[in-house]
Amino acid sequence: MKKITFIAAIFLSALSYAQIAGTSFEEPGVFTIQYVDTGDATTAHDLASNADEPFVNYTSTGGEMGFSARYEPYDEPGDGLTDGDWVGVTSFAGDVGAFSDGVQGYGIGDPDGNFILEFDVVEISNSPDAVLTMDYYVNETGYEGDGTENASGSDRMRIYLKDLTNDTETDILNTEGSDINDLGIEGSWISASVDLPNNASVQLVVEVRTNSGTETLYLDNISIDGSLNVGNNTEDIFSVYPNPVTNGYVNISSPSNGEKNIAVYNILGKQIMNTTITSDRLNVSQLNSGVYMLNISENGISSTKNLVIK
Repeated sequence: MKKITFIAAIFLSALSYAQIAGTSFEEPGVFTIQYVDTGDATTAHDLASNADEPFVNYTSTGGEMGFSARYEPYDEPGDGLTDGDWVGVTSFAGDVGAFSDGVQGYGIGDPDGNFILEFDVVEISNSPDAVLTMDYYVNETGYEGDGTENASGSDRMRIYLKDLTNDTETDILNTEGSDINDLGIEGSWISASVDLPNNASVQLVVEVRTNSGTETLYLDNISIDGSLNVGNNTEDIFSVYPNPVTNGYVNISSPSNGEKNIAVYNILGKQIMNTTITSDRLNVSQLNSGVYMLNISENGISSTKNLVIK
């Protein structure tokens, strides 16, 4: 992932700041054709990942965050995305001039219904200062309506954070009730941020309802950052050995020996591994020699430890 959060003296302090998750849409490939929905435009459905068409969905491989898209029709359904539209991961910068981070982003335009993009759920554990930052670009054009009706000509854009643990939503952008042209948000990248709840599951969601190819919302440079407590955990139940690692494997044990989520960060705070193990053994043979930060979560208990690879 391109965006790296700088951490001063990361392993000399008990409190380190790191990127927990994020995406700038650089990992998926780019296809310079329109996406065509093969589903029924009159019913709500998940959007399929079509071969050789823009990525509307992406499954994380441990680097950038994954995301998935779905479609919901107007109250009086139109063509939806069945007629072909410019949605998904893109390198087209004709509207934006340049993407805010890298050479790719995600565009949503002309869904003729409601396009809903949901990102991977992220667990915020022992990080009271976690924050989500992102950039969005509302293309400058003639928008219609105030977004209060689920109908063509009632354009609406919403970006919000769902707190799945506490069942709340926090708006980052919500144009409902206003003509988008009156909000002064068109034609430039806007950087936004929202504080995240500690010890909660959160999810970023984007909703777009427009009916013209020029009525497009672009996304880029999404990052969730927060502090990771090293050596000062509320419950330190995990044993990590051998440490230093010399043979490409490290054992991570706990009294319950349950399923563990493991995230590994380098000295710049960049997450370079995110996996789940059902045994005590973690394969770290692909990591270069150096010092890393290991975040371990099991049954709601988290611990962060230094890991040395020789």
